[in-house]
Amino acid sequence: MVRGRPMSGFVPKPLKNEKFAGKNLAVAGLFQNKVDHFNASNTAVYNQRYWYNDQWYKPGGPAFLMLGGESAEDPYWVEDGTLEWTQMAAENGAFVFLIEHRFYGESRPTPDMSTPNLVYLSSAQALEDMAAFIIALKQKFPQLAAAPWITFGGSYSGALAAWARVKHPELVAMAVGSSGPVQAEVDFVEYLEVVQNSITRDSAQCAQSVTTAFNLVSSLLTTASGRLSLKTTFNLCEDLDPSNAQQIETFWQTVYSPYMEVVQYSGDSAGLFQKQLTIHNAICRFHDTDASSLTKLKQVNNYFNQLSGYFGCEDIDYQNFIEFMQDTSYGDAQEIRAWVWQTCTEFGYYQSTDSDTAGPFFGGKPALPVKYYIDECTNIYGSQYNSASVASAVANVNAYYGGRDNMQSSYIVLPNGNIDPWHALGKLNSTISTIIPVVIDGTAHCADMYGSSLNDSPSLTAARQKISAQIKEWLQQINQN
Repeated sequence: MVRGRPMSGFVPKPLKNEKFAGKNLAVAGLFQNKVDHFNASNTAVYNQRYWYNDQWYKPGGPAFLMLGGESAEDPYWVEDGTLEWTQMAAENGAFVFLIEHRFYGESRPTPDMSTPNLVYLSSAQALEDMAAFIIALKQKFPQLAAAPWITFGGSYSGALAAWARVKHPELVAMAVGSSGPVQAEVDFVEYLEVVQNSITRDSAQCAQSVTTAFNLVSSLLTTASGRLSLKTTFNLCEDLDPSNAQQIETFWQTVYSPYMEVVQYSGDSAGLFQKQLTIHNAICRFHDTDASSLTKLKQVNNYFNQLSGYFGCEDIDYQNFIEFMQDTSYGDAQEIRAWVWQTCTEFGYYQSTDSDTAGPFFGGKPALPVKYYIDECTNIYGSQYNSASVASAVANVNAYYGGRDNMQSSYIVLPNGNIDPWHALGKLNSTISTIIPVVIDGTAHCADMYGSSLNDSPSLTAARQKISAQIKEWLQQINQN
């Protein structure tokens, strides 16, 4: 994981249903959007990918628009009729669209991703892309000219979906922003606090075993023999160097990653997270044993890597990562370079061990400080991206959208699972009657977005019903008016 983002993106692809997979049910299109919506003298345009499916549309029905997030988009999101939002589309006679976020996938506003070009990558530009898209598609499809448009999204794009309603209420009638971290925060200490709490919720014995193991790692790092033991346990590509703080911090990030990713998606109906990569099966199954702490860590790491299809050694060379991230082509680093840019220039979201509670649990507060992440901003993009600039950017984003506590809008549903570390930055309470937080007990990141399964908890089933009923109620109010 990089900044809490798995290599495949924040919203794992749903389990594909053979009834829909490979049937090419979506129509693909290219929309010519502006490169810079905030400079009238810049007339440059780019091709933004989108897909649509009208199989559920009924005359007079709404338009549902899924906003892409920080990864290439998959048209399957508008093809599978068993997903939560497509079931809502069928129930309400909706025309569904999916639009890809600028700089991710094939939607490329500039020839490369050099730092001067990345100034066009921001949530604000993405929302103006959306606004231009809606205006144009209303003309392309006259039957949608007077239709209410509803935005959907998950994780970062869940925040975008909500912000679409905040910034463009004249175009967006309502929004469903699943697991959206609407509060930007530089030092996101709550992330690892929730990881700790979610593991403890599964098994207090497991949590004690995990923290014992992490604190053993901290101790082993202080001796040459201990470092050699850690190199073997985690199959590291190189020796641990106690004089190289950035390498040691990169090592800690490697150690934490399986625990973070498993907790973040535990139980989601998405690939291996539904059964194999759950807190119980991928973490506590190994920690609730009499094996040694190092054996438990090795078992968790090996199990996670095996299921992820990775069998090489663990590269903890900090400079290797920086050089990888400095690749300005639309190549292997594309989506990670783009997302880290957005954290450096908008959101922060840095999952540090600076917490007084999670720090000791994860081997000590110095293990992974927020400075590690900010130094990456500087080393990847330039010296102007530093502690002061990140703090200023985060403050500006919260002022621009209202953050968690000052969201001035209406007709927004905000689902969050309470074992998901990102729910700590979500809006969980509201004094505005038409901003509806839905806290889902025992579920993880974006769980409500997927199709129902036999493994769903009663709380998840009830949450989906509540979300669907709320959208239907608001649509009925619009139709009556």
